[in-house]
Amino acid sequence: MKRKIRWTRRILTFLLLPLFTVVFSTVAYGVWQNHITFNINLTSAQKPTVAITSALLNTYNNSINLFVNSTTRIIETTTPPFPLIHINITNTGKTPIDKITLNETIPNNWTLREVCMQLVQANQTRVEINAAYFTIEYSPKNNVIITISSIKKAIGKTLNQNEAITVSLYIQYKLIGQPIPPGYEINPPTYTNTVKTTVGIGNWQSQPTTSTLAFATNIIGC
Repeated sequence: MKRKIRWTRRILTFLLLPLFTVVFSTVAYGVWQNHITFNINLTSAQKPTVAITSALLNTYNNSINLFVNSTTRIIETTTPPFPLIHINITNTGKTPIDKITLNETIPNNWTLREVCMQLVQANQTRVEINAAYFTIEYSPKNNVIITISSIKKAIGKTLNQNEAITVSLYIQYKLIGQPIPPGYEINPPTYTNTVKTTVGIGNWQSQPTTSTLAFATNIIGC
C-alpha cells in the first residue's frame, strides 16, 4: 500500500511539474515587469531603446504646392491643404515603456491643426489612442510638447518590444490669404520639421532622440 501511494505521488509530481514551471515563469515575469515599472535603478541592458522615424505622408516626393493668384499675388491654398507629418516611435528593446514625450518644432510659417495617435502592435494591428490620454502644450518659437504620461492607462498595458506609437500631425500654412513673400517665385522655401523624443518607465527617462524631416514647396500660378 505504501509503495502504491509513493508511485501515485511521483506520477502527480511528474504531471504537475510543467504546470508549476509555467505558473512560476508567469509570476516571475510579472514581478520583473513591475520591478522595471516601479524601480528606477535600471542597468544599461535594461534601459528602454527606441527607433524614431518621421515622414510626410500625403504628398508626392515630399513636396507641397503653394497656389498663388497670378493677379493679386495672394497665396490662396496649398495641396495638400493639411500636410501630414507621421512620426513612428518603436520600442526596440525588451524593457516596456510607459511614457513618451515629443518636443516638436513645427516648421516656420506652419501651424499645428490636429494630433492623432495610434498603438501599432507587433502583428501590425492598430488601436486608436483617445485624446484624453495625451496632452498638448504650446510654447514659443513654434514648439509643441506632446506627452503620453501613462501608456498603460491609455491602452491597458505598457508599450512592449516591437510595438510602436505613431503620432500624426496635421499642419496648415499660415501665409494663406497673404501676398507671396519676395523671392519665393525664384527660390521656393524648403521647410524643416524636427522632433525630439524621450521615453520613460517609472521615474526613469531617456535622453532625447531626434528625427528631422525636410520638405520642399512649389509655387503654382505665378
